[in-house]
Amino acid sequence: MKLDPKRAALLVLDVQNDLVPETAGIRQYRTLDHIAAVLRAARRRKLAVIHVTASVRRDFRDIPSGSPLWIGLRRKKQLILGTRGGAIHPKAKPLPRELVVNKTCVNPFLTTSLGQALHNADVNTVIIAGLWTNYVVEATARHAADVGYRTYVVREACASNDIFNHEFAMNRILPTICYVVGVREVLSALE
Repeated sequence: MKLDPKRAALLVLDVQNDLVPETAGIRQYRTLDHIAAVLRAARRRKLAVIHVTASVRRDFRDIPSGSPLWIGLRRKKQLILGTRGGAIHPKAKPLPRELVVNKTCVNPFLTTSLGQALHNADVNTVIIAGLWTNYVVEATARHAADVGYRTYVVREACASNDIFNHEFAMNRILPTICYVVGVREVLSALE
């Protein structure tokens, strides 16, 4: 794993209270512990750490209205701005100096200042961790790789709404787009 800590950023995606209980295998595979370990290592090495959330207005007017993806969100009244469910989970809690950007679609490069923040920090490498693998993790990896970032996805620091979706993305899709790496490899690179 090649990275210059001065030019790398850790992106922690959608690790929010409403999504945690709906994430398959999150406790069994200790996903939150792995995310926390990568966060600690990134902070020790002073990487840029950017948290991305997916929170919406109570009336849901700020998300795509014609997309089946968002139907469940509306029905369950989840990921509402300013609620406990929309808040970042305590194991991934941002430090005051860390940037938090909120998106209203799957790809955080589209409805946030993420691209500008990475540019401002002179980043050329992104490390991705978060929920859900086949949604935001994959969308972020695709976009980051397309615009030229060296992109790493941390296998054990990601999970999805379904184990099959997670495994399919990790084993079949993401390796064709970016580098899929283990937590140990990331921690070793950040020592």
